[in-house]
This record gives sequence, C-alpha cells and structure tokens, in this order.
Amino acid sequence: MTGSKIRNGASRPFGRGSEAGDKNGVVDFSSSLNPLGMPMQVVRALKVAAADFEAYPDPLCRDLTSALAEREGLDADQIVVTAGVSDALARLGTALRLRKVLVCSPSYPGYERALKPLWPRVVHHSLVARESFDVTDRIIGYIEPDIDCVFLASPNNPTGRVIDRELLAQILDAAAGSGAFVVVDESYIEFADEPSCASLLEGNPSLIVLRGFSQTYAMGGFRLGYCLCGQVEVAQAIQAAGQPWAVSSPAQVAGLAALDVPGYLELTREYVAKGRADLTAGLSEAGLLVVPSHANFILFQAQESLGDALLDRGFAVRSCEGYRGLDATWHRICVRKHDENARFLAALREVLRH
Repeated sequence: MTGSKIRNGASRPFGRGSEAGDKNGVVDFSSSLNPLGMPMQVVRALKVAAADFEAYPDPLCRDLTSALAEREGLDADQIVVTAGVSDALARLGTALRLRKVLVCSPSYPGYERALKPLWPRVVHHSLVARESFDVTDRIIGYIEPDIDCVFLASPNNPTGRVIDRELLAQILDAAAGSGAFVVVDESYIEFADEPSCASLLEGNPSLIVLRGFSQTYAMGGFRLGYCLCGQVEVAQAIQAAGQPWAVSSPAQVAGLAALDVPGYLELTREYVAKGRADLTAGLSEAGLLVVPSHANFILFQAQESLGDALLDRGFAVRSCEGYRGLDATWHRICVRKHDENARFLAALREVLRH
C-alpha cells in the first residue's frame, strides 16, 4: 500500500472514495465524509454476516462496546453505542434532564434541534471571526450556577477549530463547580492531528465525549455513534433513554469491521492534512478570508453568489447562512480527493475572475 498512489488518486485501497456520494455529475464538496471512502473490509464483513440479520440486534451492542473500550482504554460500562451522534444528543436531553444549556455560535445546529422537544432554555456564547472563531476563556463567565450542560465541539462544525486542552480543563473545573455537565462532540477529531479529550474522562465525571462513524469511516448510511462517559451512572442513564434495538445488526457489524482496519486512521489523517493544506492555500491565494481548520472541512468567506456560480460549474459547496452567527457570505467545503480539490480550485479561480 503505497502512499504515493493514494495521494495521486490512482489507488483507493479502502473504498470507492468520495465520488460515491456525487449525483448528476456534481462533485459534492458540501458533505464532510472521509475522502478515502468506506473501508472495503466493512463491505466484506457485511456480506459474511448477512445471513444473521434476520435476528434482532444485540440491544447493548456488547461486541462493539468491548472493541471500543479496548481502543479507548476505558471500561465497557463507560460507553454507550447509539444510532449516530444525533441519537446520542436526543438521549442526553432526557437522561440529564436538561433545563438550561450553553452552546457556542457558530456551531452545529443539531445540538439545539435535538433538545427542542424538552424546551430547555438555550444560552448562546458568540465566537468571534477575528479570533478564528476560537473558544476562549470568556466562555467561563457564561457557566452560571443554573447551567445544566455546556455543549462544545472539537473540531467545531463549521469552523474546524479545536479547543485548547488547557482551556478545556478550565471549563471542566468551572462546570464542576456549577454542577454542570460538559458534552464535547468529537465527530471530526480523527481527521485532526490534535489529541482527543477522552483522556480527561478520568477525574471528570461530568464529561461526556461524543464520536461517530459517519464522517470518519464514510459510513453515514449506518447511523452509528457512541458516547464516552466519565461516570458509569451517566452511561446507564443514556442507555436507558434510547429505544430498544436502536442500533441495527448491520451497523454493529460495520462498526466492528471498521475498527479492525489497520492503518486506516493514520492514512486518513495524512491524506486529509495534504488536501486541507492545498485547499487552504488555494482559497487564501484567491484573496478569500479563510479560517484555519483542523478538520476535513474549511470555512471561508466570499461573495454570497459563489455557491450558485460553482454549482453551475459542477461543484456543490455548503452555504453557512443557517448557522447562528454566520450569513450567506460564509461557505464550507470538505476535503475530497486531491484531483477533485485541484479541479475545484481551478473552478473557483474562474468564478472569481468574472
């Protein structure tokens, strides 16, 4: 398995690559999945296990939970496998009985959407563009005694920024003093060179870390995620808040197979880092305001009409006007295969010349 072949786009040892989600000839830069594609080992495992899918799935996902526990260095009873991060968020609201929560803006709107049926009060902490939308120590002033939970993302969506580890420790201390939980969504951490905050679970019973298989392993169709909990009782409450048999047998088989693919995460980080650097340089050279990213996507600012002009040339980008704190001049693109990234930048330069 040679890195040069992969970097040149001539070989895809894991899966079909990011073109699998394209439609009608449009290259989709709006969906932030792993450009290497779903591992072929997952496909093979599903074929082998297909005859067993007539039975109900294991409601506790014991095999997958054990594999995750071994990988993360945690006890199995600290982990809850869910039907994606969205399912985890919905369970959290019920399990933690949230009444007042703190979220950052801009960030993933799904945090508020998942909690809406419970109607908690939502406090917004605005991140600042001139600071690359970083979370700073100003957030600590928002952790008031009646805050039940602080929702953070690292890397944050859509900014791609990672939270400083020392600051996160300060946030955890402030939350503990207020009796609040801290939920850190790490859906994109495995694209980053920065370490996970999961090592902080020991000694921080109020910390909950969310992860998913959708982006990291290009397995969005399976709806598979998991929670890492600093407190066993919290994990038990999250488990009890879900529906029976929420995670399908195919999803559990796929997750186990994905975890067992050697070198996949290391190659992913290498491949995405190269593509991210190329795209960041190209966007900056085009004179656009770019937020430096640690994830597999990049946030940048350009004219509002850019998305339509690029779509006319066969490239779909995500408008970020739906994120609180951003408007239609902000756009997000994902890192795709290197040849697709180069074609995108050529189309971008053409649009900006007109």
